[in-house]
Amino acid sequence: MSKKNHCFIIFIIISLLSSCQQKNSLFDLFSCEQKTEIKNTRVVNDVHHNFKIKVGKNWKTELYFDDYQSRIYSADTTRNYSESFIIDITRFEGNITLSDNFRQHLMSQIKSIPRAYIIKEGFIDFKDSAAYAIYSFQKKEDIVLYNIQCYLTYPDHYFLLESKINGSQNLEKNTCESIAIFNSLTQMTKQ
Repeated sequence: MSKKNHCFIIFIIISLLSSCQQKNSLFDLFSCEQKTEIKNTRVVNDVHHNFKIKVGKNWKTELYFDDYQSRIYSADTTRNYSESFIIDITRFEGNITLSDNFRQHLMSQIKSIPRAYIIKEGFIDFKDSAAYAIYSFQKKEDIVLYNIQCYLTYPDHYFLLESKINGSQNLEKNTCESIAIFNSLTQMTKQ
């Protein structure tokens, strides 16, 4: 084998190994364009000023906090229930380990809910942080409820980004808007 062929084979092997280690993003997990935006937004800070997100200007928003968490709930209340979704962004104190055990635990929790099914899931990168996302749905008597959960881990805290989508009407739009809101998450530095 010539030196040129040997170098080419080594290059191919290294390329394959490095591509196997790349993680997907939320945009890869869902079929959304990265340009999805919510118009007429406002910035909402959590109570402790640890993070902020952008939501619709007229959305109903509630804040919650205790010693272990700080949370922002928000929903567009101008939409019909079957066309709406609720955003729940929570920052928890402490840490979690995103591992196969963590993944299996979440999947078994969802599967234990009557008529609940997992659509997609996987380890991803989210703004240069390790993350795990799971997309599921539950069929109730007259409606289907979709749920997106994304766990982000940091050394001393973690986030749960969650969207609860009511019904299949506007599902793709609501999913992509949810991801756009998740993507607006900005951690604030304390001065």
